[in-house]
Amino acid sequence: MRRDQNLSIKFLITYLLLMGFSICGYWIVQLSDGFLHQGMATIDSGTYIVWHLIAEFLAAVLSIIAAFMMLSRNPLGFRFGLAACGMLLYTGLNSIGWGLLQDPGLLILYIICAIGAFFGIFIILGRAEL
Repeated sequence: MRRDQNLSIKFLITYLLLMGFSICGYWIVQLSDGFLHQGMATIDSGTYIVWHLIAEFLAAVLSIIAAFMMLSRNPLGFRFGLAACGMLLYTGLNSIGWGLLQDPGLLILYIICAIGAFFGIFIILGRAEL
């Protein structure tokens, strides 16, 4: 593996771990503060928020699994990573829209999420043995 490609893979693994644990941590704090005050029927911004939470938790868990698979050199790690980056790109872009209306202070984090996922997709697609 080339040196620059190795550095890109290290960035990708770090990014996936950071995003995965950050998303889990954010929602654990929100849930412990009573965010789902009406359970599955809780509505936020005009929609049932539980489906958004499920999607974000799936993205987070998939990101963590993909990173550990890549660290262990499991050949499926990059396929899991591609799926995780796609989910993170969507959640980052979707969260930018929410952040503009609800919490502009978090915008930089959502932008980092989206940009990192975008580059992560190209890092993975640049691998010949995908």
